[in-house]
Amino acid sequence: MIDAIEITNWKTHKKTKLEFQKGVNVLIGVMGAGKSSAMDAICFGLFGTFPALLSKRVSLEELIMSRPSQETEAEVKLSFSVGDDQYAVTRTIGKKGNSAKLERNGEYIQSQPTKVTEEIESILKIDYDTFSRVIYSEQNQLDYFLGLAKGPRKKELDHMLGLDTFALAEENATSLINRVKDIIKVEEESLARVDEKELKAELETIKVKREGLQKEQEHLHSEEKSAREVLEKMKVHLESIRKDLERKRKISEEIGLLMGKSTTIAREVKKLDEMKIDAKAIAARKAELESRESELKTKIEEKRKTVTLLTRRVATLEESVKSSKEKQAKRDKIIAETKGHNLKSIKEKVEAENRAWKALTDEAAAKQSRAEEINEWLKELNKHISKCPLCERTLDDDLRMKLITEKSSLSESLLKEIREAVKNSEEKYRHIKQLNELQDKITAAEGKLQDYKDVDKLLEKEKAEYDKAMEELGSENIELEKLSKEYDALREPLSRIRADLQSVEKKKEFESELMKAKEVLEKKSDELRSISADDNMLYSTQEKMTKQSAAHSDLSARLKSNLQMLAQMESQEKDKEKQVKSIDIAAKKIAARQKQVQNLNKFKGALVETGAMLRNKLVTSINNLMQGLWPQLYPYGDYASIRLDAKRDDYLLEVNAGRNGTDDWIQVDGIASGGERSIGCLAMRIALAMVTVPNLRWLILDEPTHNIDSAGISKMIEILGEELPSIVDQIFIITHEDALKQISLAKVYTLERDKAANAPTSIAQS
Repeated sequence: MIDAIEITNWKTHKKTKLEFQKGVNVLIGVMGAGKSSAMDAICFGLFGTFPALLSKRVSLEELIMSRPSQETEAEVKLSFSVGDDQYAVTRTIGKKGNSAKLERNGEYIQSQPTKVTEEIESILKIDYDTFSRVIYSEQNQLDYFLGLAKGPRKKELDHMLGLDTFALAEENATSLINRVKDIIKVEEESLARVDEKELKAELETIKVKREGLQKEQEHLHSEEKSAREVLEKMKVHLESIRKDLERKRKISEEIGLLMGKSTTIAREVKKLDEMKIDAKAIAARKAELESRESELKTKIEEKRKTVTLLTRRVATLEESVKSSKEKQAKRDKIIAETKGHNLKSIKEKVEAENRAWKALTDEAAAKQSRAEEINEWLKELNKHISKCPLCERTLDDDLRMKLITEKSSLSESLLKEIREAVKNSEEKYRHIKQLNELQDKITAAEGKLQDYKDVDKLLEKEKAEYDKAMEELGSENIELEKLSKEYDALREPLSRIRADLQSVEKKKEFESELMKAKEVLEKKSDELRSISADDNMLYSTQEKMTKQSAAHSDLSARLKSNLQMLAQMESQEKDKEKQVKSIDIAAKKIAARQKQVQNLNKFKGALVETGAMLRNKLVTSINNLMQGLWPQLYPYGDYASIRLDAKRDDYLLEVNAGRNGTDDWIQVDGIASGGERSIGCLAMRIALAMVTVPNLRWLILDEPTHNIDSAGISKMIEILGEELPSIVDQIFIITHEDALKQISLAKVYTLERDKAANAPTSIAQS
């Protein structure tokens, strides 16, 4: 059941919520009030489209409200229930793209528009195509099927009843039979062009030649193998000779290098001996100098730390002196600015000026009150009264005019005095403000002077400390310079001593290295004498291997040539065998395909028979339902019954005009009355929905009273309210016909809209 729909910025709907009931739901309103767009929204919520959108009579952008305000997106939220589960689908369309979401019992189950549609079709067991043709009748489209030509009408109804698969299968079977027959014809013509006896004789000749080549190939292969083995042994021997010669060359080079190295080392040892270095005495002197170097290094580091600390102290004291001097300058500036001003005298002036200002203010207020009183008198006198407003004595015109003149003159005089008093008061107030600012300035200056009262003593102390620190820093820098000079003076003798000691160590290393070089030289000389290979041995072996290689290449070429000929013979043999075999296979295929044609013809006949039986059964079910509905829907007695007649190439909706039980069936399409056509199509739609979608007992009718007279409408109200709810679970009626408000137990919504003002749709429940 469809429970509710919420529409936001959808065409003329700014914010609309409709809740539906089981049974009949009616949406009434004038053209353009938003009735059909509400049903379009239901269809869009379920399937992501609706007839006008699918046929491109309207675009997605046109669904977003543009008047009275231009919106950027529209939203449809539809709630429906299936069994014990409650579903909510939300679809949004906008400038930045479209989105969708499906929930079951408050939990998310799917998103993305296409996935949501597929999930809903699975839940409802119906697709958009069936929904739009059976359940949802567009505006004035109740007789949609009657408006189709017979070919498209049959195709549409076959699709609705699920019979189009039989027609498609029959077409495919016919096409397949024709294709198989064409293949048989081609295969028979091809088979007739082949001489099987000649083909087998050619095959036998090829086999004999191939066997002779095979024996020759085996003999050549044996000879080539022996030649290859001899050649491989020669290659190994030749490679061994080359390696020995290469090793001999490398050893000779190494011996030459060793002899050169030994000579160089012996020369260096002789030079070091000539230096006559006393290693023991030099080591003692080195220890003495390094001890003093370490001592000086420690003292220098300590002295540098002291200098660093003194430098930081001097910088801190210098900053303090600078700060105290700045405070001294600020103090002197404040004293100069406040010179000649006395705080007590200023306070007394402020009090005196305040008293004077208050007196002026009081005077102005009193005069203002007097002026207001006189103005009240003038208002009364100007009213042409005959008595005095205060003493009530009788006034003649002359006296009243005299009083008005006197009072007016007095009023003007008071106004001048009030303006003068206000001016004096404002000047006095400005003077008081200036005095207060001066008083605040002097008070603040006295507070600051308190902060600077000890600045002279502090500056004197900081200067003394700064001079002392500078003196200490100079002394420490002198001592540091002396230590650094002594430390630098030790570097040269230490460097000479270390260089001499390194020469002593180097001599020992050279002597050891010379001993090792002599040992290696003896070993290399022994290794060189053990190698017997020479250039004559290399050239002799290379000549023998060249001859063996030529013999092997000749055998390899003959073997390769024979192998190619053998491959050609084998390929020809296989090709002939394949041709002989293909003749048998082709004959068997032709027989098998002929059998297939027989079976396909039987299958085609079964499809036709099954489709006809199923069509008759479905049409019978539809007619039984329509027969029960017709007397309740049709209020007149001129047509006793209705049926759907299934022809081979069409479906005809017919009514029986016979009397007293006789048959006189005529097509509804030929009936003059549009109302009779509409009632007939309504009966067919209800029956189609019950047969094709038995699990989803919904019906949506947009303007179902089109072309129906008042008697027909009355009968429709009766059937919709009393009979149809027992057959269809939920019915939606979209109409401009106020009479449909009378449908029994229907939930009625009235949709209104001020189109002249481009106002949005408003909803009222009856």
